[in-house]
This record gives sequence, C-alpha cells and structure tokens, in this order.
Amino acid sequence: MKRTIGAFAALSLVAFAAPALAQSSASNTANATALIIRPITVSNGGTLAFGTLVRGAGTAVVSTAGVRTVTGAVVALASTTPSAASFTVGGEGGQLVTVSVGALTLANLTSGSPSDNLPVTLAATNTGSQTLSGALNTAGSLTVAVGGTVILTATTTPGAYSGSFTVTAAYQ
Repeated sequence: MKRTIGAFAALSLVAFAAPALAQSSASNTANATALIIRPITVSNGGTLAFGTLVRGAGTAVVSTAGVRTVTGAVVALASTTPSAASFTVGGEGGQLVTVSVGALTLANLTSGSPSDNLPVTLAATNTGSQTLSGALNTAGSLTVAVGGTVILTATTTPGAYSGSFTVTAAYQ
C-alpha cells in the first residue's frame, strides 16, 4: 500500500509538472502612443491705459471693451484715449487651457515715492478654464481683454504712473 501511495504521489508530481516544462517562455505586446501639440503662447496686443485724469475723490474705470468711465470728482480728459489691454493665447486647437491675470499696482514714476502707488482692480475676459478655438491639428487661439478700476483721492500725488501685470496660460 505504501508503494501505491508513493507511486501515486510521484505520478501526480509528474502530471502537474509536465505543463510547466512544456512552456519555456511567454510574451505579449502593448501599443505606445504620443500626441504632440503646439506650444502655448501668450502675446501682448495692447496696453491698459486710463488716459489723463484730473485728480479728485472717485474712480476711473476702463472696461474690458476699452470704455472709460469716471465717478465722483475725477475728470477724464477727452484728449487722451483709454484702452483695455489685449492678449492672444495661442496653441493647439480644441485644447483646454487655464488663463489667469496677476495683480497690478501703478507706481508714480514722477515722484518715485513708494507711498504714491495706486492699486488697480483688474477685470478680464476669458479667464479660468477655457478651450482654444479650432480643432486638433490646427492652430487655436483665445483673446483675453483686461480692463481695470483705479481709485483716486483729492490728495493723490500728480505724476506719470506706470506698472505691469502678467497674463498666464497653461494647458490643462
């Protein structure tokens, strides 16, 4: 009986081991893909210009369409033309991008005094998550217009004020 059990055990090991010996290697394949798209660009097409303002307590607003309005005692001279800033975001058509606009403080270039800064509240079109025009394999674009609001006081220092801000775009 011991021989029968021993022979059966040995036979069982050979039966289970045989398929493993028959297959000495295995392989399979996978595909690889890549989609190459145009780099994203941001081009500046114009400056945010409030024009010439006579100081007084109030605000000067330039809309994203480039229309200037003033409130309070602020006076806007008609001899200067206001404008909204304009940017073009370019890249691969149909792709999602995130657009953001940084902060802006106008510094008085005439006096050079740090206390003569004017914070500007910016307003922009087409910020956040946006889709570039066009379709894949074509150039796409998006226009971003930036306007703003500046607050003046009766004691705002006269002078030429200037500053800069950044429009950033990134693929999602």
